[in-house]
Formats: sequence, C-alpha cells, structure tokens
Amino acid sequence: MSQEDVRKGITNAKFNEESSNILFGEITLLSIFLGGVSESWWVLGLVFLGCTTALRFKPAVLFMCIGFSIIWGIIGYGIGMIIGGIGTSVVLGVIGLLGGIVVNMRALK
Repeated sequence: MSQEDVRKGITNAKFNEESSNILFGEITLLSIFLGGVSESWWVLGLVFLGCTTALRFKPAVLFMCIGFSIIWGIIGYGIGMIIGGIGTSVVLGVIGLLGGIVVNMRALK
C-alpha cells in the first residue's frame, strides 16, 4: 500500500463521515418537526429512535435517503418559486433532489 492509497482512503473516510452527519441532522430535524407538529415529546423520541434503528437495515435506509432527497427537492422548488418563478423553481428543485441523493447515498458507505 502506497502513501497515495492511504491518503485517498483517509480523505474518502472523512467525506463519508461528513455525509453521515448530514443524514443524522436530517433525522434530527425530521424528529423535531414531527414532534412539534404533533406537540408530543413521545412522537419526537419515537421518530428519532425509529429512524436511528432503521439505519441498521439497508432497505429502510434507502427508503429514508430517497425520502430526504425528495424533501430537499421540494425545498429547492419552494425557494425557486419565491425568487424567480416556475423555471427557477424547477431547476432548484432538481438540483436539491440530485444533491440530496448524492449526499445521502455517500452516507450509506
């Protein structure tokens, strides 16, 4: 193993760790949002516990990552509607969706 291989491995591990932090942040925000909407600490705790437990099962993680990516696309679409109309909203929505997919799929590694 060369120094270059070790350096690439360390860089890749750091990037995957940052992506994992984003995924945990999304889970936390989802838990807070659903707990706030339902006005229940139980919902907040159960959603957080359920999502973190689901991280152990590959199909559940894939479903969560796709769901979070769709939410990023919706957020991009909403921002686009605020600043520029339908064209801007579609472009930002697609960028949000694809960016969410890339970041969330990197978190799976």
